[in-house]
Amino acid sequence: MDDPECFEEYLLLSQVHHFNVFNRSEICEKTQPLHRSDFYKISLIKGRGILQVRDELIEINGNVLIFFNPTVPYFWQTLAEETPSYYCYFDNQFQTKLLNKDYFQKSALFTSSMNPIFSLTDEQAEDVRRIFESMLLEINSEYHYRYDIIATYLQLLLQKAYKFQNISEKSSANKPAAIRLTSKFLNMLENQFPIDSLEHSLKLKTPNDFANELSIHVNHLNYVIKEVTSKSTSEIIASRVLTEAKALLNHSNFDISEIAYLLGFEYPSNFITFFKRHTKETPKSFRKNSFSNIQNI
Repeated sequence: MDDPECFEEYLLLSQVHHFNVFNRSEICEKTQPLHRSDFYKISLIKGRGILQVRDELIEINGNVLIFFNPTVPYFWQTLAEETPSYYCYFDNQFQTKLLNKDYFQKSALFTSSMNPIFSLTDEQAEDVRRIFESMLLEINSEYHYRYDIIATYLQLLLQKAYKFQNISEKSSANKPAAIRLTSKFLNMLENQFPIDSLEHSLKLKTPNDFANELSIHVNHLNYVIKEVTSKSTSEIIASRVLTEAKALLNHSNFDISEIAYLLGFEYPSNFITFFKRHTKETPKSFRKNSFSNIQNI
């Protein structure tokens, strides 16, 4: 970024109060991608650009509300002049202030495998903009309990997003049981991450593991997951394990054998084969190139 001190000062404020909110005009023109961090992020953007989520490039055009899970690398590149955009960051400690955590746990903030992008109508975007403006007004006040009020606005924002999600999923309204099972599976998968200690290796690694934990037959689990997500259970598990593998290679000091153990591979060679099959390079070469890859994002 052009002025790294600007972003560092912002993060310091977030670390002190566990929450911050701003619009694009108040901060540096560019911000660094957070990659793996302690912060959740919600953005309201109106404009045209490219959003990179993990290794996927998504073209955005119009009003979008985006939820960023802290374990998921992302980057936003503007392709046209933007109208004012809004962002808020908060950490795990701040989300404990939420009176109803269900909406947080049902969102892409909590479950990184969910679609994090909501396309909004102008009316919906205006609703969300007013919430962000209320947050900005409150955070700049002198009221001692202003962060409790902000938590209420955050709750409202999460509920609005959940409402938008339900509207966009009307075509799946006749599959509540399948969606509930898929949600349980995705949450169970996500709850195993991030992995940051050799004392906590991956326990649920295969469709059978999840089926046993859910007390259902693996064939039923596979059928439901495929029906709802259009992906196989194994594909979803592999994708999440691969994301964690990349995060550990980029942002930890664990050696490759330790990472293989953490991710549930019996032998390092099995992990290397898995990683190379999905990325066309070895974990060693990926780690070696990671710094230059981040610089080029």
